[in-house]
Amino acid sequence: MTEPAYLDWNGAAPLCTEAREAMMQAMNVVGNPSSLHSGGRQAKAMIDAAREDVAALVDCEPGEVVFTSGATEACNWVLRDPRWTSIFAPAIEHDAVLMAAERSAANKLALSVTGGGIVDIGLMRQFLSAKADNAPLICVQAANSETGVVQDLSAIVSAATVFDGRIFTDACQAVGRTDDAGNTFSFAESGVHYAAITAEKFGGPAGVGALIVKAGYELKPFIVGGGQEMRHRSGTENLIGIAGMGAAAKAARENPSAQQVLEMSAYIRSMIATVADEVEEIGRAVPRLVNTTSFAVPGWKASTQMMQLDLQGVAVSAGSACSSGKVSESKVLRAMGYDRAFASCAIRASIGPTTTETEIARFIDVWGALYRDRAAKARGDLIDIDTNKLKGTSNG
Repeated sequence: MTEPAYLDWNGAAPLCTEAREAMMQAMNVVGNPSSLHSGGRQAKAMIDAAREDVAALVDCEPGEVVFTSGATEACNWVLRDPRWTSIFAPAIEHDAVLMAAERSAANKLALSVTGGGIVDIGLMRQFLSAKADNAPLICVQAANSETGVVQDLSAIVSAATVFDGRIFTDACQAVGRTDDAGNTFSFAESGVHYAAITAEKFGGPAGVGALIVKAGYELKPFIVGGGQEMRHRSGTENLIGIAGMGAAAKAARENPSAQQVLEMSAYIRSMIATVADEVEEIGRAVPRLVNTTSFAVPGWKASTQMMQLDLQGVAVSAGSACSSGKVSESKVLRAMGYDRAFASCAIRASIGPTTTETEIARFIDVWGALYRDRAAKARGDLIDIDTNKLKGTSNG
């Protein structure tokens, strides 16, 4: 049986060995992390160690890491805080951001992006000048899950400073990954005030994440109760998930593989272009994550491609994984200026440190065969049409 090829790391990275082992160890610990007995202290020590490892990965202080059930909770926590009277966000944001903004009582204002998917900082300044009130919240993702396009967070922070704006970034796709200039996500260097991250994107388990909160910019608790997580987020901590997240963070920091991923992605891109001359690669001219390749063949629906690939054991995605069950046109591509027809044709291949050359070759072989079969059928249809025309002429 042919081995499957998994190229949907932006949806969820495979659980790494280090995380699996840490979670198994945590399963043997009996005790509430808030308890003072030996079991409780052991659980608390594991959480503290994980907090330090996560902080090291995102470049922040351990005290700035607040564990959550995932990035969606973190997004809702920030955007639904009652202090905001205006929230600025581009349409390319994840639904966890956009829908949380809709639940807020604040005024919602859309930021413009260029054709490459980059926030237009010049227009953002003008928009803030005309519309911003005291301390607006500005939401800009660190990297887009669909296209891999990376934003210049430092420049956005600099532009927003004059308006006393607070910056929130969905950093889920950027953490533990590298852009094509060799940069990794740094909370400290970016200057943002809040960042949402999730373990499943860098080899940890699903269902656990964190909100990174810049010291001095704390929010009111979104979930109240016993005062866990330094009184920021109540609820008994998910020890097993947090242990796995910490181990995955440590592995991502200590075992960089950017060059390997860069070379494999470059091969994917070159082979796709070789197979299909009309293919359009999205984000090619702007900074993007090295692991993400987003492309489209006009007229070939993403939903069709995904089903055909899946039947042959190849996993890719179209759009955000959270909305892939209802594949349609990409709102991200629409915001970038692509028309509806094109926006329904883009698929995404995303890889990671343990992606193999065999998986890459399998994807290229299967996708290439599907493309050639589609092209052959299209040529056959044209021949049939021409033959019918000729027969009609002859009979006349």
